[in-house]
Formats: sequence, C-alpha cells, structure tokens
Amino acid sequence: MPDEPVFCAKCGETKPRDAFYDQLHTTQPRRPCKTCISSDKRERYAAKDGDKVSHAQVLREKYNLTPAAYEQMLTDQQGVCAICREAETARGRGGAPRRLAVDRDHRTGAVRQLLCQRCNLITWAVEENPSLLDAVRAYLERHTTPREPQPPTRGE
Repeated sequence: MPDEPVFCAKCGETKPRDAFYDQLHTTQPRRPCKTCISSDKRERYAAKDGDKVSHAQVLREKYNLTPAAYEQMLTDQQGVCAICREAETARGRGGAPRRLAVDRDHRTGAVRQLLCQRCNLITWAVEENPSLLDAVRAYLERHTTPREPQPPTRGE
C-alpha cells in the first residue's frame, strides 16, 4: 500500500510513505528517510574536504568523469576557460574561486571542455536559442556609443 507508514532505522521513526524516496526501478521506499539522507549529505559536505567528495560525486554521476579526468582537462586548458581563456572569477560560499564548469552537449550528454561560469551560461543560452547570439550583437550595436578618436601620444 502506498500510504502505509514506513519505519526509518536511522532515526528510529515511523513516517508517511512520502517521507521516503523510491528505490530505483521499483516503488519500494528507499531507506533511510529523506530527512536522514539530507542530514548525512550536509554532514559529509561540512567535513574536511567534503566539497571534494561532493565534486567527485557530481563528476561521476552527471558527467561520467573521474576527478583525475577533470584535473587532466584542467591541465590541458592551463587552468583557464576554453572560450575566454581567463581564470574563473565567480566565488563560492567560502569566498574562494569556483571550479571551472564541465560543459556538455545537452542533447547528447557528450562532455566538451571546461568553462568559466559566465561562458557556461552564455553557451547554454545560445545552445538553447542560437538566434539569441545575433540578437545580443544587434542590441549591443544599437546601444554602443562610438568612442571619440584619441590624440596620438608623443613619439608616434
């Protein structure tokens, strides 16, 4: 029965069925409960180097990459964005620069290269709507004030 209460051995509470995730490929409840799973994740992330564990998990689950493969991509790109050739400037929660994002083709899932947050957002937007790039270019041309010529400096 889907509304039948379920026992969570981790917290020792009996909770409604919707307090549990479904197991993969079945309607059986996944144990422990959602609250205990979230609590465990927060504890792991707060632990020393917890962000590295979390990053490794995202690389594996979302991109099918190992941390070593990510590091190799970073080395191959000399630590900078594949588009603008700049280091990441966006900051994470602790104030340190964020890692470069793994860019992938959203249709096929194929990993391309590492991008800074700004280029990753632009690439995503243009990939979703290619005519957007031309529209942005036209917009900037309409709203760009021409610069006055600068006088030559001495010695030119």
